[in-house]
Amino acid sequence: MKTNRFFIKNAALALMCSLFALTSCSSDDNKTDDEGQGNNPAVIASVRVNTPSGRVFYLGAYDKFPSTLDYKTMTEIGPGATIYSYGEHPYVWNGTASTLTRYNVSNEMKISASDALSLAGTGVNGTFGPPAFVSETEAYFFALNDGKIIKFNPTTMSITETITVTPLPLSNDAAVKTSTYMSYVTSAKKIILPVAATPTDYNKFPQYAQIAVFDIASKVVTYVKDTRMSMGYDTFAKGDDGTLYYRPSRATSLSLDYSTVTGAPPAGALLKVNPDGTFDPNFFVDLKTPLNAHSVNVVAYVNGGKALAQYLDNTFTPPAKPADWYNAPTKFALVDLKTLKVEPFTSFEKYGTVYTVGTIDGVEYYGNITAPDGKFSLLKQKGAAEFEAVSEALGGSLIFVGRLR
Repeated sequence: MKTNRFFIKNAALALMCSLFALTSCSSDDNKTDDEGQGNNPAVIASVRVNTPSGRVFYLGAYDKFPSTLDYKTMTEIGPGATIYSYGEHPYVWNGTASTLTRYNVSNEMKISASDALSLAGTGVNGTFGPPAFVSETEAYFFALNDGKIIKFNPTTMSITETITVTPLPLSNDAAVKTSTYMSYVTSAKKIILPVAATPTDYNKFPQYAQIAVFDIASKVVTYVKDTRMSMGYDTFAKGDDGTLYYRPSRATSLSLDYSTVTGAPPAGALLKVNPDGTFDPNFFVDLKTPLNAHSVNVVAYVNGGKALAQYLDNTFTPPAKPADWYNAPTKFALVDLKTLKVEPFTSFEKYGTVYTVGTIDGVEYYGNITAPDGKFSLLKQKGAAEFEAVSEALGGSLIFVGRLR
């Protein structure tokens, strides 16, 4: 497979979706409210379609995924949409308008817009990602560049509090540009956000891993460092057992190739993050050595104790221009995190560029583009290297799947 786009260009958007594919229960499966919201279990799927005027997003609801997903039978959401779900509803974020819209899905699988929440008047202007849902009545937007957290009620779609916290260090330093994007709600009543950086000065990449930890009870954010690893990605790799892993970043790998810094901690490693917002001191795996790699760009997931890594092998020579670095062909392999045994990975070769689109009942699903046969598929993970094609998407690529109710 000769592309380094696998799990990269689409990772932030797709991995953002997977957190919110959660289930909730209803006491009356036959009840439908006056606004078109049903209570029957449903799965939803979103596709993006390229048109002459740009990308357009569509959303469909089903009792189970059909063999084909045709955007012509779906509800048009519009351009520039980010789609995810929590509990009984799909939610659509429009970053340009700073508006979150909640949608209803009827028992007949009809989709209709419900309420909207605007962040335009909050004064936040830093880079921030999708909301973290704690419950049907409590959720948070994180604008840590600005030192602000916006608490809102998803049921009433109203802002309930603006919380001032310590801003993310170095987020406003143009030479470093730290940022957070994805947020993860844990069993310890913490919300954890991995910190990443995209340095313009390659000598200033942070030589530590970092996470932001929001304590829901105290309303305080702390920034936790681990010096065993250089700064990684702004989303976690997820284990099939629910474990969160702080993972490598291609931005740091690139910085190392054009930096004069020596003696930096490894960039191609994995750390475990505990539910209480600490790094596990007993877990550290540097993937570069068993892979015999020049650098590790990303770890897509961990399944059955094996990490799927994308890497540049040790024959790689950085090109003169950093912009050409991203065009280098990469390799993929599974690494057993206990034995460090390496296995070749070819499961996605016929699907082209593959990326996560959501988690349903604890199982990860993937979409694809650039398949040799031109088809768009919805893939269900069955193991570390086993996947099942569930549906074919007609006319556009998958961007999100989730379960409602």
